Amino acid sequence: MIDGIGNPNNLNIGVGRGQTPDISKGAMTLKAKGIADGTVVEGRVLSAENGTYTVRIAGQNLMARSNLTLYPGQHFQALWDAKGDVPVLRLRPEDAALLGKLPQGDREAASLLLSKGLPLTDELMLGLRREFRRLGGNSVSMNSLVELMARGEAVTSEKANLLSWYLSMDSNSVAGHWRRIREELRERSRRGENPLESLRDMKEGEDESGLFLRAHSMISRPPREPFSHAALAGAWWPSPHEDSLPARVRFSSSGGGPGEERRYYQVSFALDGVAIGEVFGRLESDGKALAVSINAEDPAGRNSISERLNELRNDLSNLGMSLQYLGVEGRRKDDGRRYLRLDIEA
Repeated sequence: MIDGIGNPNNLNIGVGRGQTPDISKGAMTLKAKGIADGTVVEGRVLSAENGTYTVRIAGQNLMARSNLTLYPGQHFQALWDAKGDVPVLRLRPEDAALLGKLPQGDREAASLLLSKGLPLTDELMLGLRREFRRLGGNSVSMNSLVELMARGEAVTSEKANLLSWYLSMDSNSVAGHWRRIREELRERSRRGENPLESLRDMKEGEDESGLFLRAHSMISRPPREPFSHAALAGAWWPSPHEDSLPARVRFSSSGGGPGEERRYYQVSFALDGVAIGEVFGRLESDGKALAVSINAEDPAGRNSISERLNELRNDLSNLGMSLQYLGVEGRRKDDGRRYLRLDIEA
């Protein structure tokens, strides 16, 4: 257990939750199916111990070392180096070269930003350095600080603690929290309480359900610029079945300002499954029409989803909106956006 910011004990939350990786959804292995040496991967850190990490990449729980500091619960981008006995997560050569030009005291913060695909701008570096010092310089807090900054949240020790706890959960812990929340909502509904008001009241509670809902609310806020294309955590949402892996869902909206008739909504989601691999999707709507695109790089997963597309189409058609598009594709489309990696003076 790591002391300081990020320790659940500091919030009187269940001790140790999220520190042990959940491998029930797939065996932990050194052999990464379908991940070639030199591939730039995106993943999530499940645990860290003595310089070895358990990470979730492409629907697989894998063991790897790293030449950059990673934190439990962190989402990251890295180069997959599979030449040795144990794979190594590395910064891309151009990022590693930039890191070497910085003062030693800035390298940990810069490494975290680069591993999330963020540019090294004065604003980001100064902001992260300032909040890091203000909260006591505990490196365990750094990943949570970036997540809070990305969403425009006021940074406090309490929020950093809470978010570290939430991000380090495994799927079993998340499912357990949602199960208890649903049970309480059903009980309150039987007593005649309004579900929305009940949820708001539960969110203000000091029990684990209240803490979970507050953290969930923070991480559900859409990221602002320049964080919108970074490797950030998404909120953990339950899927219909108790034993299935929760999805990471992110909401955003635009329009609806003066002179604009409609507001447009976008929901992005991602989940990792052993049978279907990584699946990403996007829903876009103006409240009247709906377009849904699903991306599954694994052919078996893509075929499995395609076989159920008519069932999904029927479900979406019952939402009361005109379904304009529903499709399953392979690799996610690249929007062509690339960050300039360095915008500060060493």
